[in-house]
Amino acid sequence: MPIQFRLEHVVERTGVELRRAAEARALGRIAGVRVSPQVAREVWPHILEHKWYVSERMGRDVGLRVAAVDYFENVRV
Repeated sequence: MPIQFRLEHVVERTGVELRRAAEARALGRIAGVRVSPQVAREVWPHILEHKWYVSERMGRDVGLRVAAVDYFENVRV
């Protein structure tokens, strides 16, 4: 029976899925939200941009937790 996928492909896909799940778990820990891995991957860059924006407005680094919570409460409603 022929092998359908190369081992490198399987390892790479497994790594991608684990990173996506890790992003979702990280958002759950820092912002107290439950999102799918796909949503976590989509919103992560927006949260980082929001962190920069809020930090600039406040004149200090607000931190990732504050930015993530504020993003989910005020931006992504």
